[in-house]
Amino acid sequence: MTLEVVLLLKKITLQMMDIFQKTLLGQIPLRKSEIVQAIVSSGIETLPIISVSTAFTGLVVTNEIAWHLHESLQSVTMMPGFTGQFVVRELGIAIPALLIVANSGASTTAEIGTMKITDQIDALTLLGIDPISFLVFPRFIASMISMSCLIVISVFITLICASAVAVLKYHFTVPEYFNATVHFIHPKDLVGALIKGVVFGAVIPIISCAYGFQCKGGAEGVGLATTNSVVTSTLTVICLDFLLTYLFTLLF
Repeated sequence: MTLEVVLLLKKITLQMMDIFQKTLLGQIPLRKSEIVQAIVSSGIETLPIISVSTAFTGLVVTNEIAWHLHESLQSVTMMPGFTGQFVVRELGIAIPALLIVANSGASTTAEIGTMKITDQIDALTLLGIDPISFLVFPRFIASMISMSCLIVISVFITLICASAVAVLKYHFTVPEYFNATVHFIHPKDLVGALIKGVVFGAVIPIISCAYGFQCKGGAEGVGLATTNSVVTSTLTVICLDFLLTYLFTLLF
């Protein structure tokens, strides 16, 4: 990440905080139609791939945890609890976030990068329209909403698939499985998952838009900006996941 992009990220973040504050105070209209459109793009259109990915994740994780428990303890009775905690604390959050980066984040960078090299952003500025308020803010709000909802859906689908494996292969009953899971999952885990979702949802569009605004050099520049955006967003999500997890262990 170049110094130029870092400075732009700082500028966009500060301006976004100012816009968010003014919106809460009623000084700037919320522009609900653009937010809804962004929610459809970043959330609903990403839902199928997230559903498929998390479903298979539930199947794989359950089998892996059961195998390790059987090898080490000769028992799989604690499998529901371990699976539930792993899903709610990590897998149900990280997988949707990374898929949002690959899908919505890349699309946002490519779109804004194309607008940049075709001088559409300069045209917005000449018309007196703030590009950050017009292009970034709706995606910022929509991404936080979409990410939170997708995490809830992802956790639900993963646990359903995990329970199916436990019932069909390891002979748990459905009440037995979910009762064991509930004992390991606490409200603080759900709160932590939603906080992570909001943070990831806030960071991804800012990084994606920043790389789009810095795009130059025609079609090749759009491709390069999109690649750099995905790489930076992915690393940021992984680092933030570690930091937030460590923070939650200290607080909770």
